[in-house]
Amino acid sequence: MGTSNKVLFGAVGDINLSGGVASPVMNDGFDWAFERMLPHLRRAELLFGNLESVVSPPDYPAREIDPKGLIGQRDPAPALKKAGFDFLNLAQNHILDAGVPGMFHTRDIIERAGIATGGIGNTQPEARRLRILEKNGLRFGFLCYCEDTNYSLSTTGPCHAYYTRETVLEDVARHRDAVDVLVISIHADLEFMPTPSVPRQQIMREIARAGATLILAHHPHVPQGIERIGDSLVVYSLGNFVFASHSDSYMRENLPHTGHSFLLLAEVERRRVNSFTRVPLIISPAPEERPAPADGADRDRLLAYFAELDALAADEQAVARVWRQLAIDRLAGQLERLKTMTCDDLLAETLGRLLLVQENRSWVNEVMRVVQENWAKQANTIDPLHRPHYVITNRPKSPTPAGTNTAK
Repeated sequence: MGTSNKVLFGAVGDINLSGGVASPVMNDGFDWAFERMLPHLRRAELLFGNLESVVSPPDYPAREIDPKGLIGQRDPAPALKKAGFDFLNLAQNHILDAGVPGMFHTRDIIERAGIATGGIGNTQPEARRLRILEKNGLRFGFLCYCEDTNYSLSTTGPCHAYYTRETVLEDVARHRDAVDVLVISIHADLEFMPTPSVPRQQIMREIARAGATLILAHHPHVPQGIERIGDSLVVYSLGNFVFASHSDSYMRENLPHTGHSFLLLAEVERRRVNSFTRVPLIISPAPEERPAPADGADRDRLLAYFAELDALAADEQAVARVWRQLAIDRLAGQLERLKTMTCDDLLAETLGRLLLVQENRSWVNEVMRVVQENWAKQANTIDPLHRPHYVITNRPKSPTPAGTNTAK
């Protein structure tokens, strides 16, 4: 596999072709969604994206369609192919929004259009299967994973490949020598964070050192920083690409950066990322809601913001403070929900979600670290005149980049 060939590799984040984006598409077709970014997308010789919606099969019962799911009824595959996508990640938390039939129907129509996919299967070994694409004499291997979430609930049935440290490192060790460029796709973490969580950052750095060339993350719905680890590149969040960032209330609450992101362009050779650039993009307000390259002052402002995100990602203390604050904020939200629940509700579902689903367990573990630190302080506090009592400590507020909104 010795070669000095190079490939300009492109990557974008979440592509949701349902909901608010679907309305203009009904009139103009799916090509419309990618039209303004085409000149830049076509610069990539190999293009990656995260497909964040599914397509229901023609015989899927209309009464069973979840109105909150990211589900479309029309085939977007020809437009995705025309836009230049070579590989689409399907290991994402909405992949079962139309059940198992929707998951496999989505994969089948994408593959029939000539786009490779990865990250799903009837079993975990099948979902973890390596996909190989060749470009300019280089063999690219793709492995795709999604964290166990409130949408998968640890199912042992057909699903996406589960993201765990042990699983990914095992797969990297198995496949790194079979390809020239190993690309790892990870769908994980709390949403709307300006930095990765502490555990995800640690694991992704470890994956890079283990032999992955590119680690591409998505799910936070906002951009995060990029970090060089040796010859590897870690992209902590690609943010949104095609998404109803303005008309979807969940996304709208977290503007502006649910509507800001970038196209990554990385020059790659065998087991090495030589260099990378970002093409900043802005998702237009409704009713248009499609990405367009930022220019002028907007471009300069976003590039400066991305540089700030890079600096934050490199600052381990800042990452730790952001993660702790977000974990405590999430606890506060859960406490509001718990006020309306019965003991039966807690035992039947909620405690299982909080303690067993990885998406929640990660932030619950961070909350437990806060508790343990405070407990250690009170255990070491001696008051000769009173029995031991709990020591209340102040929490420092986390640093966030200018213009960041972390509202839930």
